[in-house]
Amino acid sequence: MSWMTNGAVIALRKVGRGLGLNSLIARMLHGDGYETGYDLAFQKSLRKGDCVWGIGANVGHYTLGFSGRVGVQGRVLAFEPSPLNHAKLVAACADLSNVKIFNFGIGDADGEVIFQQGDDDLGATSRVLSADEAGGKGNAVKVAVRAGDALVKERVALPPNALKIDVEGFEPEVIRGLENTLRDRGLRLVGIEMHFGLLQTRGLSSAPRAIESRLREHGFTIKWPDSSHLLAVRDD
Repeated sequence: MSWMTNGAVIALRKVGRGLGLNSLIARMLHGDGYETGYDLAFQKSLRKGDCVWGIGANVGHYTLGFSGRVGVQGRVLAFEPSPLNHAKLVAACADLSNVKIFNFGIGDADGEVIFQQGDDDLGATSRVLSADEAGGKGNAVKVAVRAGDALVKERVALPPNALKIDVEGFEPEVIRGLENTLRDRGLRLVGIEMHFGLLQTRGLSSAPRAIESRLREHGFTIKWPDSSHLLAVRDD
C-alpha cells in the first residue's frame, strides 16, 4: 500500500473534498496542467510497435498522441461508450491507420450499463450511473460494455502492452474484467486516473487500495505522478 491509498489519507481527501480544498491544492502543486507529468511519463514508456488500449478514450486527445508514439507498426485500440464522444473520436482519428475504435465500454462482464453524458464540451465528466441515480435524467442512456479478457480470448482485440484507463469511477469493474490480461507479461504499463470522490460515492473508498494491491501482485511497480493518477510499470 502506498501513502496515496492509505486509509487516513483517503479520509483527509474526503474532508478536503467537502471543503472544496482538493482542487485548490492540486492547482497549487501542479498548476492547471496537473495531468502533464502523468501524461508525459505514460507516453515516454510507450515503444514503437506497442499495442495500447485507451479505455475511456473520450474524444481522442490521448489517442492521437499514442498513435504517433507507437508508429505505423503499432496499434491503438480506443474504447468509448458515449455515442456523442464516439462520433467526435471517429472524426478526430479518421486519418490514422493504426487506430481502431470501439463504441462500447470495458467492464467486468458483457452487458449494458446506464451512462450519463457529461455537461462539459468534451464529455470528460461522463460516467456510469446506478439505476437509482439514472431516474429522471434525460441525458442517461444504456450503452454496451465488454469484459477486456473476453475481447482478447475471442480475438476481437489484440493483447495490450499498455493500458490507459479513465472511466470516471468505474475502475474496479475494468480491472476485474482484465484479470487474465494483467497476468500476461506482454503487458508492462498501466495508467489509471483514480476518481476517489466518485468511488467514495459508490461506497468503494477502499477500491484504489485494492487495485494497487492487485497490480503489485502481478509484478507491477506503482508510482503516483500526482494525487489522482496511478502509473504501474512492469519490467519485461
